[in-house]
Amino acid sequence: MTENVHSYAAGIAASLEAVAARGIDPTSAIYDRLFQAHPGLKPLFWRDDNGAIRGEMLARVFEAILDFIGERRYSDHMISTEMITHEGYDVPREAFTTFFANVGEGLRDVLGPDWTPNYQAAWTEMLADIDGFARKTPRSDVITPARVDDGHGRG
Repeated sequence: MTENVHSYAAGIAASLEAVAARGIDPTSAIYDRLFQAHPGLKPLFWRDDNGAIRGEMLARVFEAILDFIGERRYSDHMISTEMITHEGYDVPREAFTTFFANVGEGLRDVLGPDWTPNYQAAWTEMLADIDGFARKTPRSDVITPARVDDGHGRG
């Protein structure tokens, strides 16, 4: 990883490293939390009979988090793009943005008493930062004046 450039970077990295050191795959803990909070999302994974899709999605999220806490070469744009893409899969924007919180909570579940106040503070700060990007992302499910047809096939 590159030099940490955000105040919460060290805490996020340490929490990810602590889970990796345990050799426990957090995928089930994270998606169990997601489906508990948003039961309507579980049917969207009907093709994922062996967990491979969930695992790949989570791997991409971890890669994005590592970039987000570092140089942000792509992660801020990826979050916005994937938010819009997932709206096309009928994933409500609010559910998409809470996924990052589910990741942190799933890691906390895996670490149990080894989850530190530093980890919690770092995740809280990063989630607020991610939420800021989410609020700036235009909604694809809202008609704006620029998208209203002007009667001449434009708009």
